[in-house]
Amino acid sequence: MFRAALCLAALTFAQLCPPLAAAERWKVQYFFDELHKTLFIEDLAFPSATHGIAVGTVLDDEGGSREKYVELTTSDGGEHWNLEPLKDHPRSIFFLNDSTGWLVADNEVWMTDDFGSEWKKLCEQKKPNHKLGATPPGGLLTRIWFLDAQHGYAAGLQKSLFETRDGGRTWDPVTEAARIDANPAYSTFNEIFFENKNHGIAVGGSIPPRPDDPRLPSWMEPQRAIKRRQIPTLTFMLETIDGGKNWRINTAPLFGNLSVLRMTGSQGLTVFSFGEAFEWPSEVYRMDLGSGKSTRVFRQKDRRVLDCSMYPGRAYLAAVEPPGKLNTVPIPGKVKILTSYDFETWSEMDVDYKAVARTLVLAGPDADHQWAATDTGMILHLVQ
Repeated sequence: MFRAALCLAALTFAQLCPPLAAAERWKVQYFFDELHKTLFIEDLAFPSATHGIAVGTVLDDEGGSREKYVELTTSDGGEHWNLEPLKDHPRSIFFLNDSTGWLVADNEVWMTDDFGSEWKKLCEQKKPNHKLGATPPGGLLTRIWFLDAQHGYAAGLQKSLFETRDGGRTWDPVTEAARIDANPAYSTFNEIFFENKNHGIAVGGSIPPRPDDPRLPSWMEPQRAIKRRQIPTLTFMLETIDGGKNWRINTAPLFGNLSVLRMTGSQGLTVFSFGEAFEWPSEVYRMDLGSGKSTRVFRQKDRRVLDCSMYPGRAYLAAVEPPGKLNTVPIPGKVKILTSYDFETWSEMDVDYKAVARTLVLAGPDADHQWAATDTGMILHLVQ
């Protein structure tokens, strides 16, 4: 399933897919507009067409005040948004429905049964100690996924994967993760995704420091960054087809960082991200989950794909246009969103010209109800 065994397939000359609706466009539905402050949205969830929630951090652009952690909620499809404080720095969220959800934060795992009106602390996160399973999943977790209100999985730093059977109050390590031959200090599960209650995949990679790592950020030394060669790093995957009773390990040395995974039916999409001055900022692969084969379906020198969403018969890519020669610079670029009906050929959509971002996240319950959130405090909505 990795690119070491990928076979490129030529795109068909004619694609039998319905045309895009002429009036379909991405409109800025919410914008955090507070003088000298920016809302960095970390994650977004829309379990239904009416209920949505975003979590993030309000930063003082002048560096004068402390960070504030907040949530944005809507119960009318984004027509109105409520901004409320959070007690901890949010990393990610997951919702089963319009009421039950979980928040992974720096210091705790939280749970809500009233769509964010009240968050209950489930377990305290402690600082990582590079020993998998030595403590509850404290400080390690970055992503969470629940199969039902009790049974869930969490993944994150130090190649850690945990399972809970009591709604997140207690966690046990998935032992197969410890068998991955990689230094935990440099290894992270970037994504966990269940296509159904049985089939789930956790993917990540190990990126140890390089001897030629620059002392300054790449954007401060662009000429040096341009000369650095991209080298393969270890990509790893744990896959289950029985709801987590058993996990199969796959590893391969690959270029790039496998940062996003989405699945629907027998198909999947993965996004590989590349750093600095690599010729391609990202690549997208379509997976055939039955055969395990993958085909590269998108890469473009001026499009850095940051997220994707996938549904039966349609998918979306969320990207930014890098503002300079380097792929990763701390300057927002124009938001670009693409769509496909066959998971192979992609068409660019009309996006509000005001939308700029460094990072993007997509969310929605189905292909017709889609939202995108930026680290510049914007939430965009797909409208007719």
